[in-house]
Amino acid sequence: MNTKMAGCLLAPSFWEQLADGTATPASVALLCIVAAAALAAVVMLILLLIPFRLTLHMGDGRVLKERHFGMQGVELHEPAPRDGYEFKGWFEDEALTKPVKKIFRMPMRGAVLYAGWEPKQEEALFEEAKAAVADTLAALPAADEKPNAAEGEELPPAPQDTAEEGSALPGQATPPVEEIPAEEEAPVREEIPAAENAAPEEPAEEEPAEDAQEEAAEGDEIEGALVTPVTGGKVFVQYRRSYTARLIQSEEKTKDLFNAIRSEMLSYIGVKERVSWNYLSFNVGRKQFAKLNANAKSLIVYFALDPAEVDAKYNFRDVSEKKRYSAVPVRYKITGSRSFQYALGLLEQTAAKFGLDFRRRDEKLDIPYEERDALIRRGLIKVYARRDTGETVTEQQLEQMIAEGAKVEKLSAFTVTDSVNVNEADVLINDATAKQLIALAETKDARVAPGRRTYVNLDTISANFAEGDTVDLASLKEKGLIDKKASACKILARGTLDKSLTVEATDFSLPAVKMIALTGGKVVRIRRDQG
Repeated sequence: MNTKMAGCLLAPSFWEQLADGTATPASVALLCIVAAAALAAVVMLILLLIPFRLTLHMGDGRVLKERHFGMQGVELHEPAPRDGYEFKGWFEDEALTKPVKKIFRMPMRGAVLYAGWEPKQEEALFEEAKAAVADTLAALPAADEKPNAAEGEELPPAPQDTAEEGSALPGQATPPVEEIPAEEEAPVREEIPAAENAAPEEPAEEEPAEDAQEEAAEGDEIEGALVTPVTGGKVFVQYRRSYTARLIQSEEKTKDLFNAIRSEMLSYIGVKERVSWNYLSFNVGRKQFAKLNANAKSLIVYFALDPAEVDAKYNFRDVSEKKRYSAVPVRYKITGSRSFQYALGLLEQTAAKFGLDFRRRDEKLDIPYEERDALIRRGLIKVYARRDTGETVTEQQLEQMIAEGAKVEKLSAFTVTDSVNVNEADVLINDATAKQLIALAETKDARVAPGRRTYVNLDTISANFAEGDTVDLASLKEKGLIDKKASACKILARGTLDKSLTVEATDFSLPAVKMIALTGGKVVRIRRDQG
């Protein structure tokens, strides 16, 4: 707008003409143009003062939301490193086909960007795993520390008593039971004659055959260690505790809850118990009545009830899809007195379903704490060991190494569960332990022709495979989950895994290894031979 036009609009005669209707069309048009320009300027100023949302998908399940003013240049920083991946930049689309520059100009609206990650070569990851375990454990406690009630941290001198799997707990001829006494009364401890509490000679008809010591189940506690022999090299060790070992090393509160629920179970006439590696089974004749598992601070009970008929107030979990618990699909966790009372309600419903009468048995099982080495000697803790070269180490060889002065360093322990998501897995198992799991993983040699590498996410696998399945390249192709021309596949972590699976692949991300291990699955690493 020039000076002459501005003067025209500011002149008193213009507004008088506009008021009495004698203004020329040109003057009115000029006024409209000026008003529109002023409105546009105000709107633009307001938009520049309003921050817009920038949503950043980090690629590991996390989403960050920031606020920036429109038309402003935003410097995009590289996310925190992820084990097993290399950052490739930021992209406008989820398919990662439209990269953006490091200085991103914020549009006059919200924007969404995606972090691009590329899996590292599996050979480099495996070598990194072996080196990183030793490098990152220097600050961990020394091996000569005494174990606490929840975890054993060293191999201490052990008593010489022995017992077979499935036998009575220590200090007892046979497993006795007890009801929790009133708070003001002292606990009563006594033994039951062997004939009175003997387990049935015939196994329950529905008892699954896969209850093997080698297979991890929910509640199974797995502890790792790194052994450095005096002759050099590294030995990766894994200690797997049986149900009985977990109970022996649990807290006193947990043992009291165990005695109470076990007493209630055996007070129903006709209920007998049988100890296996993974749990304590309660049977009525040849039918499963309940199963009981123990952790350091809680008990898990599985009842032979129809999940559809159980009130939601019990906050139970339906595990009917798991073969191991198909006959006892109502899973309930006991952590204290309140949850114990709810468990009694579920027990009463189960007994009513079986038509059982009740006769109180006031007995208690004494369960003294034992150290890890004693439990290993009794066969209640299994030891799996492998050198950094891949060679298997026997228990006898490991004992000899320790006797010769090998250094033992503790790794973190974890407990197998029935379902875990990627964020939970990252908290429950640290990266050093995940790298140890890769180093300990079974390996298979496979001759494959050079071809395309691909990947698949664990939530996709979980949705397309059943409990106990083996996932390999052929089955993934058969289900249409990967390119049929692919010659190698990497397993990535995403979403939730709620099945125990054996997964065979050329490569795994560390979060994927954590999820597979936490659900009791097995990692099998395929070594490609292109010769």
